[in-house]
Amino acid sequence: MAIIDCYGELGPQPYPTQATTPDAVEKLMTRFGVDMTFVVSTEALRGSMQTGNAWLAAQIKERPKFKGYCVLHPLMLEASIEEERKYLFTDKFVGAMIHESAMVRPLYSDPMRHLVKSLLRYSGPLLLKINEPRQLNDLELLAKEFPTQKFMILHMADEMWQSALSTASQLLNITLEIGGSNADNDKIAEGFATVGANRMVFGSGMPLISPVYAMGIIRDSSISASDKDRILDKNATKIFGL
Repeated sequence: MAIIDCYGELGPQPYPTQATTPDAVEKLMTRFGVDMTFVVSTEALRGSMQTGNAWLAAQIKERPKFKGYCVLHPLMLEASIEEERKYLFTDKFVGAMIHESAMVRPLYSDPMRHLVKSLLRYSGPLLLKINEPRQLNDLELLAKEFPTQKFMILHMADEMWQSALSTASQLLNITLEIGGSNADNDKIAEGFATVGANRMVFGSGMPLISPVYAMGIIRDSSISASDKDRILDKNATKIFGL
């Protein structure tokens, strides 16, 4: 059974970890049986969007076990559109993610709407790290306005995972990545009952979080073995067009 990790990070971290390089992350992948990881640059997320995206592209270029996310910023629209052109037409990048500083502003705003509209020419999802209830409300509005754009909620919105399930249940273009730090009793089974078998994917958040954490959430779930396989591999293969 193949395992695709739909969320990892490469680069310096604000928390103690030695696994900041592709070599170190590959060792983690080998240890836990992960075949491929989709990664984002920490520099692009928390510092310079352009510098981080370029660094990530160079790091994963010759590494078949990695694919990347292109970080974008709605308040840097022209620069973001240029970043999309550079990376999202290549087979090494599978989606986009919003710069962390943009998440303190309303998601449903004119800059964000323009950015989502610019992404419609590409096939990959837009990843969002949801931290507040209002962001789920804004995402619902965005997903309704742009029904052909795929959205992915990282970590099932952590402690707001039940609210995230409620939002996703109404909108077929929202997928849930199941990692993060919240391991409530069988949220996987509740997710399957709420949004169905095809819109949940495995993501670990490594290297800050060990892959074994999210794997354990899946392993301990009451869903069937075939449905666990969907989360670990098949759903990602379909959603990301691999």
